Amino acid sequence: NFYLSDDDVVAGWSAGNSQEYKTECPNCLTKFVPHFCVQSTLPSFAGSRGPNSPLFCERLSPWVLKKELRSVISGGIEDLLSPEWREKESKNAVLWWNLILSFMRYRFPFTFLLQGSFGTSLIAPTPDADEDMASSS
Repeated sequence: NFYLSDDDVVAGWSAGNSQEYKTECPNCLTKFVPHFCVQSTLPSFAGSRGPNSPLFCERLSPWVLKKELRSVISGGIEDLLSPEWREKESKNAVLWWNLILSFMRYRFPFTFLLQGSFGTSLIAPTPDADEDMASSS
């Protein structure tokens, strides 16, 4: 077993393939489904095993994420902005957290996705992270 960075996971995806849920380990070349974990202290947060438990999510490529979002969103972007949509099914929560991760990875604004659901400090980047990025440019 190896711990892989997000860059390793992304590098192992098949570009443009919306049917491939696996990535390839750069160390052993084994294909596997990557996972990540989301935890929260909010009383309303329900994880994979109910309230007060972490949510275990599959890490989806942008192509798989696009396909999956299209299959579950019937009411447009309003669905994504609704906390009820995320809480309705764990699949929706997994898609939403993958969307948050993707937006953060590519430095897209994502605060509009947090409307009406969380306090303002849920996923706020630290000022040090922004300074580090600015100095490495």
